Amino acid sequence: MEQVNQTGLKDALVEADQPLVLMSPTVFSSDFVKNLENQLSQIADKKMQIKAFTNARQESPVLYLSRDKKINLDTKKSFISELDRKILELKGDVETLKSDDISRQLKELIDSTKPKFQVEDMRQQGIVLQVGDGIARVAGLEDVGSMEVLEFTNDIYGLAFNLEQDAVGCILLGPEEKIKEGSYVSCTGQLLKIPVGDAMMGRIVNAVGQPIDGKGKIPTTNYRLVERIAPGVVTRQPVKEPVQTGIKAIDAMIPIGRGQRELIIGDRKIGKTTLAMDTIINQKGGNLTCIYAAIGQKAAAVAKVVEVLRREGALGHTIIVAALANEQTAFKFLAPYTACAIGEEFMEQGRDALVIYDDLSKHAVAYREMSALLKRPIGREAYPGDIFYVHSRLLERAAQLHADKGGGSLTAIPIIETLGGDVTSYISTNVISITDGQIYLESGLFNTGFRPSINVGLSVSRVGGAAQTRIIKRIAGRLRIDLSQYHEMQAFVKFGAEVDETTKAQLARGERGRELLKQIQYAPMPLAEEAVVLYAVVNSLMDDIPVKKVKDFEKGLIEFSHQNYQNIMDMIDEKKDLTPEIEKGIQEIIAEFKDTFIEK
Repeated sequence: MEQVNQTGLKDALVEADQPLVLMSPTVFSSDFVKNLENQLSQIADKKMQIKAFTNARQESPVLYLSRDKKINLDTKKSFISELDRKILELKGDVETLKSDDISRQLKELIDSTKPKFQVEDMRQQGIVLQVGDGIARVAGLEDVGSMEVLEFTNDIYGLAFNLEQDAVGCILLGPEEKIKEGSYVSCTGQLLKIPVGDAMMGRIVNAVGQPIDGKGKIPTTNYRLVERIAPGVVTRQPVKEPVQTGIKAIDAMIPIGRGQRELIIGDRKIGKTTLAMDTIINQKGGNLTCIYAAIGQKAAAVAKVVEVLRREGALGHTIIVAALANEQTAFKFLAPYTACAIGEEFMEQGRDALVIYDDLSKHAVAYREMSALLKRPIGREAYPGDIFYVHSRLLERAAQLHADKGGGSLTAIPIIETLGGDVTSYISTNVISITDGQIYLESGLFNTGFRPSINVGLSVSRVGGAAQTRIIKRIAGRLRIDLSQYHEMQAFVKFGAEVDETTKAQLARGERGRELLKQIQYAPMPLAEEAVVLYAVVNSLMDDIPVKKVKDFEKGLIEFSHQNYQNIMDMIDEKKDLTPEIEKGIQEIIAEFKDTFIEK
């Protein structure tokens, strides 16, 4: 190994410019410079000349070989070891030596010190020009790549984010207080990687995959790039298997498929995160791994999510990636990509994963903030021009892989916050155009008590029935039409229009269907229960039940089904199709319970 280093040093010296330039914070004696020239001449087998200069701003001596190569002279360790050896030689004579003799001995020792030689490529090292607000501007990194990891002093890392002509704009992944202007920064030649795998189940990590839940290190040896190219078209297959959310309105009318990208959009505090939590809770005991990315949220909000999942027994199949509101902007930018990389690991193992990005509005703001600090040009609504690419390269990574590639899937559910219900704003329209549909929550419905406040008219799934469970597709196929007709007819009735018996029946069915779709939070409904209650309302078997008693009827019907017809419920879960036997069983359940309910 020593021979290899010596050979590399010799080659560098042979190709070096003459004379070599020695830059030091202190003045070296002429004897030291001559001694250094002799050492290097012996290595290079040619005469080497050194010209010495002083620069008080430098931290240590540097010998410049050329425009691209240098040697950091590490004389401290060599001097200390030589001094220890000299003291041992003198032993008891030290006390008898005069001060002049000691000074002479030390001077000779300094002049004869042999520094450690290690050639460094200057193109891989730069100097910090400016630092602050979570970013740094660095000069001298000629060969740095986009999003390459950079190493600053005090073990602080950053990412090369903005490649300019004269400098590199970096986003910092550590406290900026430990970095000073003028300090060195070096390339690592690596892109950012984060730990992945089953060991992360039930854990809470930050945006670079480090645990923040106080449970110690994550025992995994698997690492994955935070960013990568999305799967190509030929590696994908059509989305056809459902993500059963347990939310009646979604499963019946806006189905989500494994490998799909379905947006949840709406104003603040009207249940967007609750929909995501219900979906995660409903996967308990299933084969869908969930990753929840909390982007720019308060610690209290993340703690509440963790507590809900723990209480409902859903934390065991969930991984939480948290970038808190008080953390650096870079962490808020990286968090969704980290969550996506964790999910991709499961997808490429042939398994199914679901990633929830809560929310991409804060992610867009974080990106805008970084871009503004790095003086990137802004475009529409003060967002940089590549904000669309930022979100598309994230969401396009969701896929249902072909069977030849393992058949795994990654489903993406991004969340976008609107202001005053404005879905036409820049970020909203961007993400709508990237995703395969949206679930729109309306504050007006929320305030009237209709929860989850899903606006059926503006919500859509472009995958549709292809990703719906067969039994729900056959039962609830016309529910969306019934509700649309109900809302249209209700507008006429308000103006006093006369209606016939058929219209009255449609109004009754629509009114009860709307009431049935109300659902309390953190209580997702299993498939069999959804099938029974939806069959009752769609087939007009609840038309004679007063609207105020619909929820009581629903609760009683579910309890009655489990108590007296558990075999039918198990058959629904097993076959997931409306066979004649199952349909007859559902009809018997509803008819028998209805008699007892009306008698009460």
